[in-house]
Amino acid sequence: MQKFLWDGDKAAAISLTFDDGMQSHIDTAVPLLEKYGLRGTFYITGSGEDYGRQALMRFRPTYEAGHEIGNHSIHHWCSSAGVMAPDHRGLEYRTLGEMEEELLEADRRFKAVFPEVRRWTFCYPCYNTFVGKGLNRRSYVPIVASNFFAARAGGEIGNSINSPYHTDLHCLNSFKCEQRGAAELIGLVEQTANQGGWSILTFHGIGDGHLLVARSDFEEVLAHLDGARNRIWTAPLIRIAEYLHDNKAMPANTRGESCD
Repeated sequence: MQKFLWDGDKAAAISLTFDDGMQSHIDTAVPLLEKYGLRGTFYITGSGEDYGRQALMRFRPTYEAGHEIGNHSIHHWCSSAGVMAPDHRGLEYRTLGEMEEELLEADRRFKAVFPEVRRWTFCYPCYNTFVGKGLNRRSYVPIVASNFFAARAGGEIGNSINSPYHTDLHCLNSFKCEQRGAAELIGLVEQTANQGGWSILTFHGIGDGHLLVARSDFEEVLAHLDGARNRIWTAPLIRIAEYLHDNKAMPANTRGESCD
């Protein structure tokens, strides 16, 4: 069987994604990405003053520099399972209707600041893709699939690498990078190359902030990707998702399935 080639002639694909619109993304991640001629995907929330406009406008220069801006919702609802406060109301207490309303309002806010964006991708807050409890637990992946071109979830299964043949564009696996060193992250990159898949690396704080990766480790990963351009395609999530979609590597009936 002929091996799937990414971007026409590459063995594998890598996307670098950044969650929560942190200051270290603007101050550290973006300059380092540009130093190595790479582009990432920045998932930010449309919350705060003026219907989130101020928070979103902070990333206009990032978008104009060629990076992807993605939708990370408004309220960043996550599971309450590990929260000890009795009155906390996370995803277990939400409904599909509430999630749809949340995502549609977020979509309006993002489009008001980034009207040029033709296709949007979404990032599930805390990697959670469900609402409700027990018999009432439901996946909201189909709602995301109805409103976004692609979406990044977590790496719940043992292998976080996405297959070009079987992955669900609306529930993409990703690898949590916090507290990981350069050697481990580069090892994942090379494992991805050996398997011929697509790995999505999820970063939060770069040298500062929560869920940290050291600046030096992050830069070492970028230098490795820069040196591997002839065999590994590093690009924003939307570009690789579009490539998979357009090259029809996946069966059509896999889109929009639940990963919960």
